[in-house]
Amino acid sequence: MIDVNMFRNPPKNFRGVPFWSLNDILNIDEISRQIGLMDEAGFGGVFFHAREGLVTPFLSKEWFEAFKAAVNEASRRGMYVWIYDEDRWPSGFAGGFIPAEDSRYRAKAIIMITANTAFPGSDTIAMFRCSANESNIPMKCERIFEGELNENYLYLSFVKYTASVGDVWFSGFSYVDLLDEDVVERFIDVAYRPYVELFREFIGNIVPGIFTDEPNITASRPRPPSSQKTPTRIPPRGSRFPVYALPWTDKLSQYFKKINGYDIIEKLPELFFDIGSYTKTRYDYWKTVTLMFIEAFSKKLYEWCDKHGLKFTGHYLAEDDLISQLVVGAVMPHYEYMHIPGMDHLGMRIWDMFLTAKQVSSVANQLGKERVLSETYGCTGNYPSFEDRKWIGDFLYALGINMLNHHLVPYSMRGRRKADYGLNLHWSQPWWRYNKVIEDYFTRLSYVLSLGKRVVDVLVIYPMSSIWSIYTPINDSKAREINNSFISLLRTLAKLHIDFELGDEIILSKYGKAEGDRIIIGRASYKVVIVPPSLNISSSTLKLLREFISNGGKVVAIKPIPKMVDGVESTETSNILERSKILDSISIDSISSSLADIDLTAIVKSDDVDGDVLMHVREYNNMFIVFIANVSRNNRHNVRIGINGSYTIEEWNPFTGEILEGFGALANGRTWIELTLLPIESKLLVLKPGVPKPMPRTMHRKIKEISLGGKWIANKLNPNILVLDYAKIAIDSEQWSEPIPIQKIREIAVNRGIGSRYKLRFEFYVEVKPKDEIYLVIENPKQFVSVRVNENRIDLNDIKGFWIDWNFAKYRIDTYIEEGINTIEAEGIVGFEPEIEPIYILGNFGVKAVAKGSSRIVKELYEVEPYNLCSQGYPFYSGELELIKEINLNINNFDKAYLSIEKINAALAIIYVNDVEVEKVISPSQKIDITKNLKSNTNEIKIILVGTLRNALGPLHRKDVDPPFITPNTFYTIDDTWTDEYILKPFSIEDLKIEFYKIT
Repeated sequence: MIDVNMFRNPPKNFRGVPFWSLNDILNIDEISRQIGLMDEAGFGGVFFHAREGLVTPFLSKEWFEAFKAAVNEASRRGMYVWIYDEDRWPSGFAGGFIPAEDSRYRAKAIIMITANTAFPGSDTIAMFRCSANESNIPMKCERIFEGELNENYLYLSFVKYTASVGDVWFSGFSYVDLLDEDVVERFIDVAYRPYVELFREFIGNIVPGIFTDEPNITASRPRPPSSQKTPTRIPPRGSRFPVYALPWTDKLSQYFKKINGYDIIEKLPELFFDIGSYTKTRYDYWKTVTLMFIEAFSKKLYEWCDKHGLKFTGHYLAEDDLISQLVVGAVMPHYEYMHIPGMDHLGMRIWDMFLTAKQVSSVANQLGKERVLSETYGCTGNYPSFEDRKWIGDFLYALGINMLNHHLVPYSMRGRRKADYGLNLHWSQPWWRYNKVIEDYFTRLSYVLSLGKRVVDVLVIYPMSSIWSIYTPINDSKAREINNSFISLLRTLAKLHIDFELGDEIILSKYGKAEGDRIIIGRASYKVVIVPPSLNISSSTLKLLREFISNGGKVVAIKPIPKMVDGVESTETSNILERSKILDSISIDSISSSLADIDLTAIVKSDDVDGDVLMHVREYNNMFIVFIANVSRNNRHNVRIGINGSYTIEEWNPFTGEILEGFGALANGRTWIELTLLPIESKLLVLKPGVPKPMPRTMHRKIKEISLGGKWIANKLNPNILVLDYAKIAIDSEQWSEPIPIQKIREIAVNRGIGSRYKLRFEFYVEVKPKDEIYLVIENPKQFVSVRVNENRIDLNDIKGFWIDWNFAKYRIDTYIEEGINTIEAEGIVGFEPEIEPIYILGNFGVKAVAKGSSRIVKELYEVEPYNLCSQGYPFYSGELELIKEINLNINNFDKAYLSIEKINAALAIIYVNDVEVEKVISPSQKIDITKNLKSNTNEIKIILVGTLRNALGPLHRKDVDPPFITPNTFYTIDDTWTDEYILKPFSIEDLKIEFYKIT
């Protein structure tokens, strides 16, 4: 049985674990305090993540003292502190220590140079003389050993490139060669071993494991111009040739020959041009590189962690399609060597991550890995609401994720740190004290969806070997066709609501077998195998399919069917696959009909034609666990779920921990459940052996509706905010500029150079002077020599508290403020790291946003219409706003009353009726039952809208509101997407009404 108490109160190891961005001078007391804040917010632990802005030296004595403080506080609270193995990312360079030790440790690539001469030299690996066609493409190449110059030939020189030092991102050095096991050994010595030696008593308990982030086998190397990244032909001789490169390491040639029996150096032109036996050469090269990376990095770290009682987790670079992931060879076989395999979800998007999630969850289910991690919510900015977080999370959990790694909680918000690829999960977010609402939801899901194993009947062969056989950095169009067809197939299966898993051919070769009419991979069992449009298949996979088909197993192959085995043309594939069902193309009808005779364990029938309804079914102790989610943001869907067998049904509520009786019907040997899923709604069902209880036949008849439009009393629960992000600048006693964005001012100051003296002048207009206290907020005030408000000098030591964090000092200025134009002048000297940022005015007033920093303080409204609060005095407000409305009821003969909300533009809304909290609402699609809270005659409806930091901290000047992918450049770069207008996220609640029903 599922432990009900565990569901209602799961242990903290099932709670989310955010990246804790250690990005400033680390203070022991502050470390402990922030651990406490995260505990209160519902997190179960942290990944101790060195990040952009860190001042305390990485891996120093002070660094480990901070780690110890975190571990001690976490231990006291029953939380966990996970190690993050790098300073920023990608993992491997240990904050610069590794490449600094030895130039041999730096990342390498093999570069192809095309010219009318050969280039011998100490780093030249091989040179070839080639005859070319009229398009200057080599047709035949011959290796040469001395330099040549001949206009009648095209010469290819293959040169070992070693990454240059001087890259600021890599602490002044470079990335490293992770194909070299010696490099990885040193990485372990520097970045892994000290934690075990210093914190041995906590390892495996309070410190459960280590996160590795985006390791890869690329070098920081020259690239061709963006317009020539994938040209269809080589430029004419004499032009400026682009540079093309592939992964390399000094031991690759020897390793390759040992595995494949020939010298890759003799075949180098075939990695780039379609000549000779290029498909076999490329297949062998990429398979070798992949295995070499797995052996040198993934397996080595996994085994080291396993030996020392740590769980190895994290994710690899560029997992999101078949071509991008060539930077790791192929991502799926790496997951064998992770205790908790993981992925990366970035941006306000979901379907781009479909393949990513299926890759990692497939291997995890096949090899019996209980937890599957997703680094989640990165690049979503300051806004995401709880509904946004549920939308992304439901998508991932329906696909097999069950451990959330939130991106990220900043230790400090100073300067650029507050624009660091968030979701900004800072404790100054207005919703922070309610965060446990959404965390409890995913914690309960994480517990239940970690039980048992996923039930999937369809296996899709992963066509990575086709990409290996055909990919060339000169032109990836053929590989792109395979990738696109594969993605199309997966989306078609989703639209048909047919769950599937992916079969990586390396994993298949180790763990795959045919047992009767089933394909087995580890603990997973499949009734049907789909071979996607492919060019190649491995010999081990073909052997397995031959046995499976001979046993009566069902195979569906889609044209083009593979004509190559291990990169070599063969008729064997046709001889075997002709006994399968062969489809001419990918379509809803063809895929559906080809699988119609398969007795799927779980069936979903829905009016959804876009694949928005996703279902995750698990088998545990003779029960089925069903998680079904509608990831459409706009459409409700009617759904019928059919599970083989007879079962009683329970609905488990991950928000509340409640367990309700469910209903269904038994027909044709299946238990059928009918549901209507509203936008972004999900259900967690538990099916136990027994007879389903039929749905009671009742009818809800609406008898009355009361609109709650018009004016509401508004009470803000936090000070209002005026953002001043445009100013005039005078530098080195020059004249004042026109008002320009603070981003431009920072650029001017940096370009002028260290030691330059500058003045800033901010202006704002006050229509009606507020009677209450007014505060000026200055970020990092130590950078200024002086600050004056209307010529009155501010004592920068007279701080009256802080706003966002200790970097945002508050100064009381209400005695200096006047009606009309007000000026704030700040004078400073350009230092090594100028952090010139906007300033803010806080107080009890209204605000009118005006372009180019001409915003005004206006009279605060007592009553507002809640559909557009930004235009009613709250454009930059980042807090909680209380809305109150009294209504008189002249109705008594109703059975049910529901509050209906069309749209919530806020992190969440808290509903009160007659001073009793009814519900914390994160998605407006669900009607709120207020029947028990209403009384005769006068009733008070109160709604607290909880905002976000977005309209205060930005980005405020992007024409497209918020792009789906928010990076530091979104905040700081002034380009053609910039506007001087303030582009705000709506802050509102729309179309409220109360609906009354009779039940018959």
